[in-house]
Amino acid sequence: MKILICGLGLIGASLAKTLKKNTKHTVLGWNRTQSVTQKALRDGVIDKSGDIDELISDADITIINFYPQAIVPFILEHRNSFKKDSIVTDSCGIKTKICDELAEYDFDFYYIGAHPMAGREVGGYDNSLDTLFDNASFIVTPYDDTPRNKVDALVGLAQDMKFARTVVTTPEHHDEMIAFTSQIAHVLACSYVLSPLAPSHPGYSAGSYRDVSRVARINADMWADLFVDNKDALVREIDDLVSNLMQFKYNIVNEDSQALKDLMNKANKIKEEIG
Repeated sequence: MKILICGLGLIGASLAKTLKKNTKHTVLGWNRTQSVTQKALRDGVIDKSGDIDELISDADITIINFYPQAIVPFILEHRNSFKKDSIVTDSCGIKTKICDELAEYDFDFYYIGAHPMAGREVGGYDNSLDTLFDNASFIVTPYDDTPRNKVDALVGLAQDMKFARTVVTTPEHHDEMIAFTSQIAHVLACSYVLSPLAPSHPGYSAGSYRDVSRVARINADMWADLFVDNKDALVREIDDLVSNLMQFKYNIVNEDSQALKDLMNKANKIKEEIG
């Protein structure tokens, strides 16, 4: 197959490198900044580039790797160029908003939402890796009427790329789970390092500080859009987190050691059970 990677930043270039490493597919590539495209060609990360409409008309699967707000406009702008019956997908970390917007249109191709679950604290082509998706999950969020063979083709591609797990679910369930497993962690980390004591941590910090603060290194432009686009699910997670923090605060203020032990034992039991 011919796989087109649109956007050769951290995720897009890592997908291209993984395709080249683990499959025999032809990898087409395009990036808005031409110097990045040319570097990818020189590095052998992609096999071919060129005019975007010519590329997407030739691709069996197109993977779009843009910021959330740019995905739908790009698909609509080029809707008449995509190869008939091809698969168009994206790597965005939220799915409901994008899937709902595109569901209003009739296309000659099949849009299927997807989310390769990996990232780094640094972005851009130069930080891409052919190992970024090792042990990662690839989540697919088709519409109810998406043909099974098209879903299987996208899942099969992820398996060929050696993703550790593939998950097929609804856009809504994807977003509520991502609010818990990813977005709330970034909110917590950012809130944590906003403490006035954070600049004084050297000499006093070890593993706990590193573990909690790591994902505060964040691409604010991208994550602000992701937070807002998933606001309902994320706000529910923030409410739950604040409620749990308040339980700890209440029991600390009231010097209720037994209640604190009960909370921590409950959390420890859950962690032991779920990993």
